[in-house]
Amino acid sequence: MIGGPHPGENPGRSFCLAVDTSALRRQLGLLEQAWRDHPARFTRLTGLQTAALLGLAGLPALLGLLALLLPLGLRLAGASGWWWALSPLGLALLWSSAALWRPALPPQDGLLLPLSQLPRLDELLQRLTQAAQARPLGEVRLTTEPTLQIVPTSPLGLLGGGRPQLRIGLPLLVGLDGPQFAALLAREMRRLQRRTLPGWIAHWRQRWHGLLAERLPAAPGPRATGWGLRAWHHQAQAVLLRALVVERLHGPAADAWAARWAGTTGRRILADALLAQAVQARYLDQQFWPQVWAAARQERRPSAHPMRDLRVLMRQSLRHPEAPHWAQDALRTPAAVDAPDFSLRVRLQALVEKAAPLTVPNVSAGEILLGQALPRLADALDSAWQAQQADVWLERHQAWRQQAQWLAELNAANADGPLEKSEALFQGRLTQALGTPTEAAAAWRRVIDRHAAPAEARLGLARALLAGVPPVEPLTRQPELLPEQAEALRLLQALADEGRASATYAETLAADPRWRVPAAQLLIQQLSLREDFVALQAARVRLRALEDEAQAALTVLHDFQGEQTFLPGGLPARVLRPVLTLLQGEHAVGRAWLWRKTSTMAKGWALHLLVIERSRTLVQPDPQVWGPELTRQLAEALPLDWCVIDLAHPEWKPLDRADLVQQFRADDAQCIHTGLARKA
Repeated sequence: MIGGPHPGENPGRSFCLAVDTSALRRQLGLLEQAWRDHPARFTRLTGLQTAALLGLAGLPALLGLLALLLPLGLRLAGASGWWWALSPLGLALLWSSAALWRPALPPQDGLLLPLSQLPRLDELLQRLTQAAQARPLGEVRLTTEPTLQIVPTSPLGLLGGGRPQLRIGLPLLVGLDGPQFAALLAREMRRLQRRTLPGWIAHWRQRWHGLLAERLPAAPGPRATGWGLRAWHHQAQAVLLRALVVERLHGPAADAWAARWAGTTGRRILADALLAQAVQARYLDQQFWPQVWAAARQERRPSAHPMRDLRVLMRQSLRHPEAPHWAQDALRTPAAVDAPDFSLRVRLQALVEKAAPLTVPNVSAGEILLGQALPRLADALDSAWQAQQADVWLERHQAWRQQAQWLAELNAANADGPLEKSEALFQGRLTQALGTPTEAAAAWRRVIDRHAAPAEARLGLARALLAGVPPVEPLTRQPELLPEQAEALRLLQALADEGRASATYAETLAADPRWRVPAAQLLIQQLSLREDFVALQAARVRLRALEDEAQAALTVLHDFQGEQTFLPGGLPARVLRPVLTLLQGEHAVGRAWLWRKTSTMAKGWALHLLVIERSRTLVQPDPQVWGPELTRQLAEALPLDWCVIDLAHPEWKPLDRADLVQQFRADDAQCIHTGLARKA
């Protein structure tokens, strides 16, 4: 679908907003400082809280069991009375806690590797299990992901048990040499050690996240277990954050152990492996997979063999012209807020003084550990991938054809006369998604000339200009920028600087400030490649100010307390086509209204509200997860600030919200979709 960058996180209520990551980062920073002040005390307290939390999780199940056994025991003893009334209560308690204690099956995708037929891999795993004093592994599966992961199994639910599953990504196997892969595997195996308190805490946190991923999918399911699990997770968040800090701050010890195990040059080997893994991940995301999926424009079914191709391409990606830029980007990228490890730069600095240049291995780890079975396994993964992606591939093919049809209609209408502003912007997005950078630049220039240079068009032009020329080089290698590069940087700088000076309300509305954050982010990326550190520092300061402005504006717009004023959505039918296509695929949507909310306290900002009344279908998605997921899909379909208001959500059930709900439903002219809606 046609999408664009979203200007920062949407702060506010959970029924239509994302998590405030800035507040979460601050909280994690305070916990990390507390660990550094008293690491042993912090770890012991976290262990005690974790044990108490596990006990609390088992309390409802224990009470439910007692409520069932007590009437039975009294009955056998000859007593009678109202004791049988406890049985429904016991069943309810057991059912509400079932999500915590049901066995969780490990992922079954990929290929199960027969270790008896792969002696070198089996020998390596046995050596590492003994050296790391780790729990014995269960299944070993080969996957298409460029990762190495150990997944805990849960035959006893939250209490765990069972042998963990090792998931080896074939792209990683064929992209690294033997020592590099062994060093990464040693690091993961060391994390399996549960004889230490930090290891036990990390193991429990990973198991809890695995249960969440399985028990709270964004799909229809039992309500009682989902609500019970979500309520317990809300109470456990403080302990989970402490456990994350313990796991993250003990990560360097696992790196150091793996480096020692790898030998005298182990630090260099592990550092090279980490950097190569990060570079190859960017190659897959930015080059390989886009090229594979581009074939969906012409083909209705996938015919590619990605794993077979990666046997050669994965190693050669380290020689790609953009590999140095990917390495720089990997070193600049901070760790995700919920990542169990520090950023790549921090990890490399703890291992080596300076990262070495990327080198292409002569023999890959896959050739060493899998031997003659490698071609057969790659072909089997390709066959499984083609079968798994067939439906998604067909959807992508149909989406491309549909977008091409929309673009052809807009081009024909543009030939008859200038398009309206929102339609012209939609035409520019489609051209950027389907055409060449040159065609996209020409389309954006037309929008700029005809519609007073909208901010989105200027950002789109900057992207098209940068996509059509080689990457920006450092000042020492490229003293003078290419004309296209210089124009793109000027556009980005102008967008990022908008709003510094005072402006009238009309001028602020025309500026569309939501595009300033993505413009500043792209500017920082280009200045980092340019190694213009003076301008880079100023741009980072400006980005923080813009993010604060976006946070404050969206907080105001997401506040639905008190008297509210809503405006018509104001989008023509041609522009709403991606949204309508999305709604048609959602069977739970009965009727949908489109409104727009502005505020004098957030000048220039607009929040588009999609108000949804459920259909009469029997299978209904969970209101707690469906709204946020639909908001994300809307932002990809049409790059605006969206908020999905699901009238089935508990936040919209109270009586004090009745007038607001009625206001949403009052104007039939704003109803953009009608299905099988519930009767009012």
